[in-house]
Amino acid sequence: MKTFTQPMQGLKEFEDLEAALPKLSGVIQISGCIDAAKPHMMYSIGNGSGNRIIVTFQEQKAKELAEEYRFFDPNVAYYPAKDILFYQSDIRGNVLTAERINALKMMAEKRSCTIVTTFDGLMNPMPSPDQFISAVRKVAVGDVIDLEQFTRHLAELGYEKNYQVQTSGEFSVRGGIIDIFPLTEESPYRLEFWDDEVDSIRSFDVETQRSIENLQEVWIYPAREFPEEGERGVSFLDYFPVEETLLFLDEPARLLEKGQGVEEEFIEAQKRRVENGMEVSNEEARLYTTKELTEKINGYSSIGMCALDMKAKGLAQRDSYLIQAKSVNPYNSSFDLLTRDLKRLKRNGYRVVLLSGSRTRARRLAEDLRDYNLSSFYSDDMERQVLPGEIMTAYGHVG
Repeated sequence: MKTFTQPMQGLKEFEDLEAALPKLSGVIQISGCIDAAKPHMMYSIGNGSGNRIIVTFQEQKAKELAEEYRFFDPNVAYYPAKDILFYQSDIRGNVLTAERINALKMMAEKRSCTIVTTFDGLMNPMPSPDQFISAVRKVAVGDVIDLEQFTRHLAELGYEKNYQVQTSGEFSVRGGIIDIFPLTEESPYRLEFWDDEVDSIRSFDVETQRSIENLQEVWIYPAREFPEEGERGVSFLDYFPVEETLLFLDEPARLLEKGQGVEEEFIEAQKRRVENGMEVSNEEARLYTTKELTEKINGYSSIGMCALDMKAKGLAQRDSYLIQAKSVNPYNSSFDLLTRDLKRLKRNGYRVVLLSGSRTRARRLAEDLRDYNLSSFYSDDMERQVLPGEIMTAYGHVG
């Protein structure tokens, strides 16, 4: 991604920031950031290497950030927060649980990745990373398995037994056949046994029951992510080793406001439930506070990104930089306005990269610009360095 990271290296503020980053824990704040520029800047810091967690203040914003960051790095996942007000509904709803488990799966299987979540995504207790990994079950052809013990283990992992598997998070047993629909997969698995030995493993279509692919081994991830009874659990933030993780805080002041608001709603909701005579389990009564999370965040090497230079009370800010980013005015299909701006940018030595929604349109755009005496080229190579005064068109979307 040198096409996008190399221009940043020439900024003095950016060079100073990268030099200061590895030295200490605490927050380095960057002001002047507009939303459209944040994924680009986040990736450029450290050239996208290592484990990263991006924390924002709103669910929709987290989804958008994850989608836009994917342009720079495909190893990114969105980790949604649990619903603390409608807790039981969240336990039974497999869609959000599947997204969380898939994020944990990526973290377990990839050497490095980026996870995008909201501040309240850090507040719910979870099993420790070791507990989660130890619960993952590998099954291979030729394995000898105690069927009764295996089905009991599936139930402990949060899978629901049904007569026939229909949705993710279910399993069924029919004689020597066990069907399992992991939350992390698009299709269920069918395990056929010869006595107590796994004879074959296949993925299959739920509706037609037809086999899709023969497999030699599969990994079955848990269908729940709550700490065991009697354990306080850990924050999702604890899944990221301090010395190996770069933490990005999107609008730090708003993050803390979000956390405090969630705390107040949580306390009020628990009071109402008790007053109404409803039982509140130990799982439901736990929540990491904003203060506890702030203390944890201060132990990481963090980047706070905000439009205005606002201090967030409780966060240990150790430095601040102004890296001004400007939005581009909409051209409203006016090619003349676009070419006028491009000529000015080219004349002033700017590097220009134009992204289009399809490769065909990107190639055509480069051709059209040349008709306006603007030398430009199309490229799929995102490692190509764009020189000052050059215009490159490419396929993609960000911001």
